[in-house]
This record gives sequence, structure tokens and C-alpha cells, in this order.
Amino acid sequence: HIGKKHLMAGMRRAIKVSGGVQKLRAATPPVGMRRGRRKKGERRSTGELRRAVMTKAKFIGRNRDGSAVAGLGYKYGMQSRKAIWHEFGTTRMKGIAMMQRVFDSIRGDVKNNLASELAVSIERAAKELESGMNPGMSARGRAAGL
Repeated sequence: HIGKKHLMAGMRRAIKVSGGVQKLRAATPPVGMRRGRRKKGERRSTGELRRAVMTKAKFIGRNRDGSAVAGLGYKYGMQSRKAIWHEFGTTRMKGIAMMQRVFDSIRGDVKNNLASELAVSIERAAKELESGMNPGMSARGRAAGL
């Protein structure tokens, strides 16, 4: 589980270092102003969807064998739904391919950063295991002869 934790953190860092979050925020259109007038006392909010940009990592499989996946997108909930509407369009609005443009622009940077970030992650996991900071898994592994 220690390696899994550091692997997912390394994948998130690779996306952040390549500027994925900033580029997706810049590509996201400002949302929040309805057509026509605002109601009295209603705030003009254009940054909710931009602030909802995040990167998330997930481990698929078991602790000893599996794979890590990292993604760039929007926080779950209404903001995520708005992003989908903007990406693919609705019957009232035309779609904007903002996600695809950002993925194409950061693909090479993420590939280059991923190798170095994963090397750092492996070193950090080994140091954590050696230091005894997390004795639960290491003690069980030693007892089992692993």
C-alpha cells in the first residue's frame, strides 16, 4: 500500500507539473451569468467551473498487483455536469472541445515528466518502508517472508 500511495502521488504531480490544471482552467469558459438580467441580490459568478478543475489518481486492482490511473477533470457534482454540457453541447448550445485541446497540448509534457516522477515515487516509498514510519504493511511482509 505504501508503493500504491506514492505511485498515485507521482502521477498527480506529473499532471500538475506539466501545467494541466492551469491550461484546463484557461480553456474553460466563464459560466454563471444567465441570459438577460440578474435578479436583485444575485451575484455574478464566472469562476465556479474554473475553480472546480482538479487532478485525481485512482488505483485499480489489489495492493500487490494493479495499475494506477491519473486524470484531469472537474470535481464531481454540478460543476462536472456543466463541463460535460460545454464539452459535448446540448440542444441549446454548441459543444466546445476544451478537454480534448488541453489533453493534446499536455500529452508530451506528461509523458516526459512521468518517468522522473515515478522514479522519485519509488525512492520515497523505499525510504518510508526502511524508516519504519508505516510498520503495518512492512511487518506483515517481513513475517510472511516477502
